[in-house]
Amino acid sequence: RLLLLAACAACAAAGLRHPLAAPPSGPSPPTPPPLPLGHSRAARHLIAGAAAGAISNTVVAPLDILRLNLIVSSDGRGVFRMAKDIYARGGLAAFWYGNSADVIRTVPSSAIRFYTFALYKGQLAGLSFLPPAAVSLLAGGFAGMTAMAACFPLETVRTRMATLGAAQGVRLVDYIRQLVATDGVGALYRGLTPSLISVMPYFAVRFGCYDILQGWYAAVVDSSGATAAASGGNGERSKAQTRSDSTRARVRAGLERGGGLSPAATFGMVAGMCASTTTFPFELVRRRAMVGHSETNPITAMLRIYREEGLRRGLYKGFGLSLIKVAPSSAVTFLAYEMCFSALTKIVEDREASQAKRELAIVEREEPADTATD
Repeated sequence: RLLLLAACAACAAAGLRHPLAAPPSGPSPPTPPPLPLGHSRAARHLIAGAAAGAISNTVVAPLDILRLNLIVSSDGRGVFRMAKDIYARGGLAAFWYGNSADVIRTVPSSAIRFYTFALYKGQLAGLSFLPPAAVSLLAGGFAGMTAMAACFPLETVRTRMATLGAAQGVRLVDYIRQLVATDGVGALYRGLTPSLISVMPYFAVRFGCYDILQGWYAAVVDSSGATAAASGGNGERSKAQTRSDSTRARVRAGLERGGGLSPAATFGMVAGMCASTTTFPFELVRRRAMVGHSETNPITAMLRIYREEGLRRGLYKGFGLSLIKVAPSSAVTFLAYEMCFSALTKIVEDREASQAKRELAIVEREEPADTATD
């Protein structure tokens, strides 16, 4: 009984009504409408990441089809001959074979990747011995591995449809059914080990480089404003400070006006090119493993490819086309993510502001009534 009384007293002090208590007299306040799905920060990361991946992969699908066919082939065909062969197999639509699987794969994997990057970054930031750059790099690598492990069967199907399924012209569900019936469920996870090994450095560089550049740019902008405010009344300025401010001004002008690209698109393009350049041999090995043309051990596979095919025509085969594809793809991905995340945040803030105004209006209407009663 004492515990029950204490609980009721605590509820009363917190402004809560006991569930068995009688309802309050008078009209009940209106129930606020449910908040949109993007209210939580996690949902905003997931939605923005999914939209960014779908938009980016659909735009650059033809380049990706050509790139994948060059990577998995072991003959000496060049870009133009490969494009001609793909067109001969199915016309212009052949350059979008596997795009349905790619979009279905991209939506969950991109959503998971962006969300887990923010999650890992928040957790790793609590480790005082890690510098900010290491936090960004590790968070990107862990996010890439998490998304790859979660969506690997779709990744396998997409690669096989883009390289082997173009001649068959089958749909996604039918191709999965044929693959499982022919090679078993294990075929969906073929190449998982080299894929996890390869995506770790790739997304570590891609997300880490983007996050580092974003932080550097924010520091440049903030320091420029702070310096201008602090030196507004000072007549004397050192030459070093003048050169530093001039450098910041050129950086900002180049990023904001150069080529019509926003900072997000510029940093995304640079991050994607750096990641592709440094980890392309891993990408080549894992793609070949998915279609059964490579060993499970990526180091062994790279050594064999280097001995048999060389560096430029082996480990870096298709690298030029890959770079052409990765640059716009990464730029569009990060730009679409930032725009979608900002739009969702604005919707949430506007909804919360209007809800606060309604609650304030209710309080203001109730106050005169209470005063008149007193």
